[in-house]
Amino acid sequence: MSKPAMALLCLALSATAAPAARGEAATRESLRFETIDVYVDSGDKGLGAYQFEFRVIGGNAEVVGVEGGESPAYSAAPYYDPSALRGGYLIVAAFEPEGAVPAGRTRVATLHLMVRGDRDPDYDLKLVVAADQDGNSIAGDITFEKGDAR
Repeated sequence: MSKPAMALLCLALSATAAPAARGEAATRESLRFETIDVYVDSGDKGLGAYQFEFRVIGGNAEVVGVEGGESPAYSAAPYYDPSALRGGYLIVAAFEPEGAVPAGRTRVATLHLMVRGDRDPDYDLKLVVAADQDGNSIAGDITFEKGDAR
């Protein structure tokens, strides 16, 4: 093959490969991880149990992990269905029947999310139940704070 023909072939190949490389770089850049710290405020009552629902609304995010909270009572990972992680809807629960439990606002769980694309997803969080250690329902509020991946 002559040098000019080889040069044209190399130029043609590099022109077709460049968009794919740019596309791969764009995909890598649009993938990020973030955390959602979930807090339950049980007021002056001890939080013996909780259950909440978490839903991804809009955007393209999926929960990739769940870890426990800050209190020794809830430092272990709470209960959840691992097969539901990628579905955008997750039910999370924990119960501490013995020992000291927190009162007031406490971080009960941290959700780890993988977010694709440039659009920030919205999240819906609903406290299904809060209870004392005897299983009696108590009033509670639930909130979350977004953060960077740890």
